[in-house]
Amino acid sequence: MLAAEITARTGRDPGETYRELTSEFGESLYDRVEAPATPEQKEMLGKLSAPQVRSTDLAGEKVQTILTHAPGNGASIGGLKVVTENGWFAARPSGTENIYKIYAESFRGADHLRRILQEAQNIVQDALTGGQILLA
Repeated sequence: MLAAEITARTGRDPGETYRELTSEFGESLYDRVEAPATPEQKEMLGKLSAPQVRSTDLAGEKVQTILTHAPGNGASIGGLKVVTENGWFAARPSGTENIYKIYAESFRGADHLRRILQEAQNIVQDALTGGQILLA
């Protein structure tokens, strides 16, 4: 439906519009990883707070925002989201399994995405072992 709406309103192929956007802003790459977590660790992860993140860098970029609540309605996201200019990660416990999940996106390529995921895993592991959370 969206593609049809784009075509109807602009008279252009949606693929052409997408290529223009990616040439201007970069192509988005996304991945998700998961790891085992006890119920206690899942509870800790769900209660993380922004002040626990003391460093200002992630994958070589300055952290712009650290969220634990949705900006639109203030609802808890049940975890943590860290945003930089060209990428982000969110970490949250699974609601049904003894695992946690890390979601990440990069606009700078596969290497940048891998680096975000690696650093995010270190941050979560530090939180689950009771240490201070540090971004590289």
